[in-house]
Amino acid sequence: MSSRRTLILIAAVVVGAISAFLVFNYVNSADDRARANSRQVDILKVQKDIPKGLSGREAVQQGAIVHAKIPAEFKPQTAITDESIIADKVAVANFKTGQILTDGMFADPIDNQITFAGRVSDQCGAIDPATNKPAQCVAITISVDEVHGVAGVIVPGDLVNVMVLPDTAFCKTPDDSGKVTIDSGAGGVVTKPDPGQVPVPGVADGGTSLCTPARVLYQAVKVLFVGKTAIPQPGEVTSTGTNTATPNGQAQSNVNTGLITLEVPAKAAQVIASVAPDKIYLTLLPSTYTPEPLPRLDPFAATLPGEDPNQLTPYGPNGIQNER
Repeated sequence: MSSRRTLILIAAVVVGAISAFLVFNYVNSADDRARANSRQVDILKVQKDIPKGLSGREAVQQGAIVHAKIPAEFKPQTAITDESIIADKVAVANFKTGQILTDGMFADPIDNQITFAGRVSDQCGAIDPATNKPAQCVAITISVDEVHGVAGVIVPGDLVNVMVLPDTAFCKTPDDSGKVTIDSGAGGVVTKPDPGQVPVPGVADGGTSLCTPARVLYQAVKVLFVGKTAIPQPGEVTSTGTNTATPNGQAQSNVNTGLITLEVPAKAAQVIASVAPDKIYLTLLPSTYTPEPLPRLDPFAATLPGEDPNQLTPYGPNGIQNER
């Protein structure tokens, strides 16, 4: 009995040792099995930073693009695996080390040159009943000073309302009848007539007349350029690191010269060109602005808004209510 227990004990120790050895090997080979079970695929990746405009051939020659393998599950659907596809193309933006090369990161040189004309949309506005197609856009430039152009803070991509100040004044000297009416230039505000004057027809005694009240020409007009700076395209940077837009993608400082280029349908451009620049005022709009009809001002208001208890402020009698 003693020898039998000894044999059983020895057998148990051997089995335990073998089991421990097998478990140890299994645990150590888990990572190897995981890698073996994950299918590796070939991709091209950025080995070192690539500047915009560098050709694919130069990038490969400089070692900026190399072949690499990654698990199939991480391969982008548009990944490029053949460097010959980009050999004669150029980088459309600055690419950082570690990026996987995908379709669209390199483009034909002629396509990569962004022209000013190429920034004007070929379609904008409502459907033209005559052609049953969207109106074609054009770019038209107006010149405004800081007073007429919101202190020069307008940037490409902003939306503005275009207001105009008519030439014809309600307050003016009439014909040679010998009677002198209230005389004021455009933009004047006239109240009760002085002795010896007669009121303009429509202005009650003691009433108020807004001479040549401004009117809204167009609402929510898109600003395409300010000076020669345009709405930025992907990959374009200024000398300060912010996006800009130049025909060849070179850095350019943002300078507001007072020249504002608007993107509008051709018919709207014709209307805008009919207004003298010094008669135009721009108002800057929030991105959530919703255009709605703005009726003409009554030039013969009984009182000014600040004298009306129902108005008082531009925001109503309770003052400004918006919160930021």
